[in-house]
Amino acid sequence: MFSFLFQDTKTAIVAQVEPMKKAISYHKAIRIKEIFVIPGQMVKPGDMLVRVERPDLVLDVEKKNNEIERIDIEQSLKAARNSDKLHQLRAQKESRIRKLDGEIAQLKVIVENNNQLSRQFGSLTGYADSTIQSGPDYYEIQLDGLNKEKEFVLQQYDLEINSEKKIYEQETKSFNILKSQLEKELAVLMDEEQGLIRKAEIHGTIGNVNAQVGELLSPYTTILSIYESKPTIIKAIMNEGFKYSMEVGKVVEVESSNRQYSIEGRVSEIGARIIEYPNRLKTNQNIPMWGQEVFIKIPDDNKFLNGERVFVVIKK
Repeated sequence: MFSFLFQDTKTAIVAQVEPMKKAISYHKAIRIKEIFVIPGQMVKPGDMLVRVERPDLVLDVEKKNNEIERIDIEQSLKAARNSDKLHQLRAQKESRIRKLDGEIAQLKVIVENNNQLSRQFGSLTGYADSTIQSGPDYYEIQLDGLNKEKEFVLQQYDLEINSEKKIYEQETKSFNILKSQLEKELAVLMDEEQGLIRKAEIHGTIGNVNAQVGELLSPYTTILSIYESKPTIIKAIMNEGFKYSMEVGKVVEVESSNRQYSIEGRVSEIGARIIEYPNRLKTNQNIPMWGQEVFIKIPDDNKFLNGERVFVVIKK
């Protein structure tokens, strides 16, 4: 066969157009809700293929929403408790300050009356009050103590109020971080929910449909497959009985075995193993043949059919 088709049998490599198949499956257990295609149907990008449901996904989404709602409730309770605590501290502060201001006002009256009596007594007798000359009296000392106590109370309550505010800010940050994480997890689940409807991403033909509506499938079970309309990979086998000048990037000619059509291709990968020829590539079905795999990339606008038998000619 080689001698009839090619002038140099050592440069011809038997091959076939490798069908590029995309399998549709899910990474979790699912139940088929609806299948929109049948075997052999042509599809284009955006066409709906299958719609499924995931019971575990519905439960996970509900759990995430409940957790987010629980965090919102806890945050609201924390905010209410913080507001009540601050109100209580301010009320206690105002109460203590009013009490101290009252005591201070009383002592000021007493001190002022005492000073006035001392001045009147001195003007009558011509002698100065010895208590004034010897320093502040008992009431003045007590008044000074109340003023210092008032200052201390103001500082103490300000510190407590600021501490409560900082604690609440840290708790709010913690709630926000946790809520943000849950919202991201929920977004991932919602994306997965959108992915329960699969659409075609390429122009192709539907292959086998391996499931039925209502069927429960385990993870990674292939539901259906799509074969690319325009195959772009040629799988060739270099006979181990010949020597070939082959390297990645080399330009070759790909010719149909049963019609007048050819196109240039480029070697994209050279296999690292020796395999047996598929039956349809053998010249004699009764004689086993072995060779090395070679993968050749051809342009997207080619006219080859999936699985078509071709020959690869190495260009000199």
